Amino acid sequence: MAIGNQIKALRKSLGLTQQTFADKLFISYQSVSNWERAKSHPTAEMMLTIIETFHLPLNFFMPSDQNSQDLDDEQLILAAFIKSMRASADKIPTMATIAQLAGLSIERVMAYFPTFDDLAYATINAVDDNIKTKIESRLAVEPDILTVFINDMTPLLYQEHKVLHILYTRPYIRGVWVQFLKAKYKSLLIKYQPRAAQDVLGTEYYIETLTGFISVWMSQKKPESLTDYQKRLRALTSQPLALWHTLS
Repeated sequence: MAIGNQIKALRKSLGLTQQTFADKLFISYQSVSNWERAKSHPTAEMMLTIIETFHLPLNFFMPSDQNSQDLDDEQLILAAFIKSMRASADKIPTMATIAQLAGLSIERVMAYFPTFDDLAYATINAVDDNIKTKIESRLAVEPDILTVFINDMTPLLYQEHKVLHILYTRPYIRGVWVQFLKAKYKSLLIKYQPRAAQDVLGTEYYIETLTGFISVWMSQKKPESLTDYQKRLRALTSQPLALWHTLS
């Protein structure tokens, strides 16, 4: 289903007019109208805002009716997109470049991903798929969030460094990646951790801190080793903030 049709179906299922739907997103009703009529397309950031606002699964806008050829083509395109971002530090890669790297026509690429925002959204979901299953299962049984972060999540992040380094250092995708990461782990903590659900504001502060740690680590071209990073986290989180600069 096209994204505009998904938005229209969602709005109607919620019993909202275009105006009330727009009000909840702090945008104009014309934007909603244009999406539904395929006159324009929501950005990746806006897709995530819709997901957060209406408490939808983070893969809500991902297509679900794909055959094996579609999946093969999409994997080729996403791999080409990542490769093109590796070669382009500041400028958004062109569809022509992505198509060339994928060995597909531009028309074929755009049939799957009409805009850069579609590519960004799909790439972020694909990266997250490699991490979320284990983290979700651990949060379901381990009450100590920091233990899960240090012992379970950091090894997964370390394995994905090559891709995560791109997501954190390319200005044209960094913002939506960070927004996605915060929304994802806020929803998981609230789902599995009673204390997080009772103190949502405190949870947001906590997530800001942990995602900040990730950002600094993954932004390095050659990050410190997993063992050193875990040691640093344990040291930092066991000391008052005023003493952090004295720790090595």
